[in-house]
Amino acid sequence: MRNRTAPFVRRALASGAALAALAAPLALAAPASAAPAPYAAAQAAQVRATVADVQAVRDADGTYRLTWTSSLPGRPVRVYASTDPRLRPSGRRLVTVTSDGSVSVGGLDPLARWYFAVLPAGGAGTTTAVRAVALDGVTNSRDLGGYPAGDGLRTKWGTVFRSARLTPATETGKEQLAALGLTEVVDLRSTAEAGREGLDPLPPQTAHVSDPVGDPDQAVPPSFPPSGDPVADNYRLFVTNPNLRARFADGLRRAADGAQRPLMFHCTGGNHRTGWMSVVLLEALGVPDAVVRQDYLLSPNTSDAYLDAAFDQVVRDYGSFSGYLSQGLGVTPDTLAALRSALLERA
Repeated sequence: MRNRTAPFVRRALASGAALAALAAPLALAAPASAAPAPYAAAQAAQVRATVADVQAVRDADGTYRLTWTSSLPGRPVRVYASTDPRLRPSGRRLVTVTSDGSVSVGGLDPLARWYFAVLPAGGAGTTTAVRAVALDGVTNSRDLGGYPAGDGLRTKWGTVFRSARLTPATETGKEQLAALGLTEVVDLRSTAEAGREGLDPLPPQTAHVSDPVGDPDQAVPPSFPPSGDPVADNYRLFVTNPNLRARFADGLRRAADGAQRPLMFHCTGGNHRTGWMSVVLLEALGVPDAVVRQDYLLSPNTSDAYLDAAFDQVVRDYGSFSGYLSQGLGVTPDTLAALRSALLERA
């Protein structure tokens, strides 16, 4: 099937997831299995409820459906909504109290990006959001938050977004884009693509950064023989071409800089160049390979084979992804530490 990013492909290739009553004192007048009522109550009060498998979806009518599992079913759970991904108490809204394990939330501003906190009574809660980002007229937009990153950490919601080109945004889409509160949009389209398609329709407070991947002057002879699949070969070029590596390295440094977040990466389709940029970011953050691949494959016109080609080239040239980050992209330990400190939170 003909790939819609063929202009970039041709140019680049051409050049290149029971302590209970046992501790109670023995009472001679009662059975050994029965603990005194006050003690049992105190023990029960110490059991903290947790929630897991929290999911959020948005229906076509703007209603949000949240589901979760609780370690203590039947215990009340408070659900809050906020346009602030940090869901600070001063800015969040209590939308319901329930013990059902699911809830539908309506009546929220359809132009805003909403985040939710699910907090069980006397327990530890979590935050979530809909993965897909609603931008009317724009496709393939999503939030890179909520992914596990090891050591009990996960990626933060509302901090880094990815998308296809923004130029098709309708007036509604432009309002939704402004509501994301982006500090910066990193445009990976080639200079020629951006010239044909036009400038991103950004609000005044959002900076546009042109970081083209695929300009003719970036071409170098490939260091590998052609495979017959030009798209897969371009994924290898993401690894071998020093001019392209410089663009992805710049993207990581921007994500690590608090003055440039929240930010969004996009190209034309949001699948190949933005896809690899997202892979590089999530790998740098310690997200498991399977989860990184899952996010990548959410985009149209992607393939396991394309990602396999890039990973194979990483191993051939650098031995590991950490080697690609440090040697290929020049990411220093300080930058990596800043990136993880900024983009990860306790799950």
